[in-house]
Amino acid sequence: MSDGRSVAVVVPMPSDPPWELFDEIPADVPIIVSDDSGGRLSAPPRPNVFVFDDDAQRAYAGKHYPAMPHRSAASRNVGHYIAYREGFDVVVALDFDCRTRPGWLAAHLAALTKVVQAPALAPVTAGGWVNSVDQTFADGRTVYARGYPYELRTADLAAVRPERATGEVKVNMGVWDGVLDLNGVDKLCGGEPGDPGVAAGPNRVALGNLPVCGMNTAFSAELTPAYYFLPDVWVDGWQLSRHDDIWGGYVLKKLMDLRGDLLAFGAPVVEHTKQTRLERVVVLEQWMHLMSVPFYDLVDEAVAEVTPGPYPAMYAHFVEEYQRRIPRSPAPVHYRRVFTELGDWMARWADACR
Repeated sequence: MSDGRSVAVVVPMPSDPPWELFDEIPADVPIIVSDDSGGRLSAPPRPNVFVFDDDAQRAYAGKHYPAMPHRSAASRNVGHYIAYREGFDVVVALDFDCRTRPGWLAAHLAALTKVVQAPALAPVTAGGWVNSVDQTFADGRTVYARGYPYELRTADLAAVRPERATGEVKVNMGVWDGVLDLNGVDKLCGGEPGDPGVAAGPNRVALGNLPVCGMNTAFSAELTPAYYFLPDVWVDGWQLSRHDDIWGGYVLKKLMDLRGDLLAFGAPVVEHTKQTRLERVVVLEQWMHLMSVPFYDLVDEAVAEVTPGPYPAMYAHFVEEYQRRIPRSPAPVHYRRVFTELGDWMARWADACR
């Protein structure tokens, strides 16, 4: 790239996309495709696309292939892993149903920089969250991004205050219009606003927790060992899904806070073009809503024991502390089984990134 940083765009693909969605990705920027179609993808129509099907993933990852989830949005991990091992400076996570617009990549790169007294938002509540959507439904209710805890959805608990932040932005989360990234039950009850309400001016830094959506996010490749999208698992036959980026992003943000690294959100905006049937989305998200707070409690306890350092070492230490605490968690036994399974996945990822 013209600013000297090498960039790879990673797109998980369960089926053939309309390739014109990616017209704004320059021809000299590689697009690494995590093929999650079972090998049914057609040959890509452009030379900068590199498709890794199951066989290619096994060949590349070797003994670490079991750390790479499949058949869920977490299948993008293998693409991030490849970009990390190949030495790229910046990784951009993009979904296969998101249309890029002019200036998209330049906006991401411009946001990944050192900032001084940049605009920021901080939760008023201890342990609170920043909402990446600034919009209301037709009935006046606040629109919250997917993953924002229901336990904090009151005017008082969700309040934020303006701040200023100085440091290095190492994650930039662009947002989406058209089909907003909201919880399915919120859309069933309130509709589809279509506009995320991005504030004018530079992107804002999130101080505190933020629902980190992986559809349109650029990050410094050094964070890859700590940015693990958690796989789908089954709770007594019921699928836990759509937590992959939210829960993985929660862990990443906690470790970034330890290091003093910053996460900004806002531009660039992509057009999200596809809405999965809402009834199905509601079912997939049910366990995420129920289990999020106990999971976050475990993460917070584990991160409190981690010493700031390189991201591979911090993540490995975090996983050890997380696994140690699961038996003592007050969460129901079936929650603890899920947390244990996720801990096994995270441990394999930590080993792959050492």
